[in-house]
Amino acid sequence: MSSDNSNKKHRGQPLRRGKACLNCRHLKIKCDGARPICGQCQRVPKDDACEFSDTMSRTQELENTVYRLQSRIDELQGGPGPSNYAGPSHLPTRRSPFGGSSAGSQSSPSSENSTFGFQEPPIPMIKMLLQSFLPHATQLGFFLHPARFHDSALLPLPSGDVRRPSPALLSVVYLWGVHLSQSQPLLSSEPVFLKRAQQHISTEISADSHPTHFLHTIQAQVLLSTYLFRNKHFLEAEFYASGAATLTLGYQLHKIRSARPGSPPLLGVPVSLEVYPPRPADMVAEGERIRGFWAVTCLQSNLNIALNSASSAFCILESAGADIDTPWPLEIADYEAGLLSPGYLGQESIGHFLTDDVQSASPICMLHAKASVLLYRAARLGAKYSPNLQPQERAAYISSYTWLDRRITQFWQALPPVYAFYADGAAARTLVLAHALTAAAAIKLHCSPAAADPQAQAKCLFGARRVLEVLGDASVGDRAAAHPVVGALGTIACGVLIDTVRRARAAWASGIRTPYAAEEGALLADLQGGMATIATYAVGSPLIDYQLQKLRQRCETM
Repeated sequence: MSSDNSNKKHRGQPLRRGKACLNCRHLKIKCDGARPICGQCQRVPKDDACEFSDTMSRTQELENTVYRLQSRIDELQGGPGPSNYAGPSHLPTRRSPFGGSSAGSQSSPSSENSTFGFQEPPIPMIKMLLQSFLPHATQLGFFLHPARFHDSALLPLPSGDVRRPSPALLSVVYLWGVHLSQSQPLLSSEPVFLKRAQQHISTEISADSHPTHFLHTIQAQVLLSTYLFRNKHFLEAEFYASGAATLTLGYQLHKIRSARPGSPPLLGVPVSLEVYPPRPADMVAEGERIRGFWAVTCLQSNLNIALNSASSAFCILESAGADIDTPWPLEIADYEAGLLSPGYLGQESIGHFLTDDVQSASPICMLHAKASVLLYRAARLGAKYSPNLQPQERAAYISSYTWLDRRITQFWQALPPVYAFYADGAAARTLVLAHALTAAAAIKLHCSPAAADPQAQAKCLFGARRVLEVLGDASVGDRAAAHPVVGALGTIACGVLIDTVRRARAAWASGIRTPYAAEEGALLADLQGGMATIATYAVGSPLIDYQLQKLRQRCETM
């Protein structure tokens, strides 16, 4: 049979999946499977030879993509090639998706117009990184619409196109995807992704980026700050959190739907770009801005607690204070359903929350934001306590202390049980965090008076046990991507148990019988269980692992 007849036979029969040549698969065009050269490559010659890979599995294809990405990264770093990954033996010699060639051949400087920071990973790699990141995104401060972000990230458009996420946001998401993938070939390139994310954020802040990307820059800073927080780079984490807060206040995101004069107009009203960002395109876009404001607020509150810097660090809750009129956040699905009334106006959202005794059913993200505010306020008030307060100062402190204690208790009692949300893993994990933040607020409020007040000691101990109980709930699923503030909350709770044991032992040695002397065994069991819980969160988190080691050292000194 002639070669021409063979080609006609191939063109008349549909090919099984995976049998097309590599060129046709790359270009996503129909291939007739003719060998040694298919009909498409015969009619329109390609730069690369017509090649087939009948035995290459999907896993092998992803390995190839990883290898090509690592090769390109090492080239840009000036290295000879992938140092931590030898590459699959079946990798064909083909043009790299970044320009030049892969599998051993070097690309020339003229083969591309920009560095890796401006050329993205190939589509299969982007999909892999998104799959690693998005299931955990909300726990890490992601406030945008996940499906919209996913679809726009995969558009066949160049980086920087206004229809795609901003380069800074894409870079940070890729960084998180690499970090959470736990793939050794990818993890070796994590420093490069980090460097590019920092460069893009710096560029977007200093340059006049497209107005539709302003929220992406804030999101990028929130995610990068959380990443640095998780990896124990505290000063850098605070730097990017403060940058996000500065942009948030500059764009008046604390005044969304404000009833006060001079605030941004409602959705649908024309607005000047010289003062405000462009009006949101729809209710979901407006919801993203609302969620963005509270994501920045929660991040700063968490950082302040973890670093014990609530009394000094710049924070939206201090600089904006009573001027916060933005509504509390809702879930993305709530904005899609139009649950935020078009005519709603707000004023002093935090003030009303702290003084209103009515507790209505709320979305989980709103409970998380409110718990973060309570924790910040409790830490601030707790830091003001001193046994040497003057009579007038003491009276003012006791008044604020009693009022905030009552408010924390009311909010705590109104929180829904975690088990009611077991079916939704992401919601359950966020609710766990809301419970733990609220319990930690009680600890922070009472820890200073606890040195001399048995009632405050009892409240601290109850809060500590509650923190460790909810964090230890095994039914909420994966803990590998938990927010890094979990380590601080666990450390605070274990610290209360350690202090209680020490206080009981000191009293016993002095001949004083305290209620906790008889339950020292139970306290030590709680402490060991709490540390075991923290250890499950420490996997992959340098910060939580560091905090766990510090706790073990404290236990050894007991």
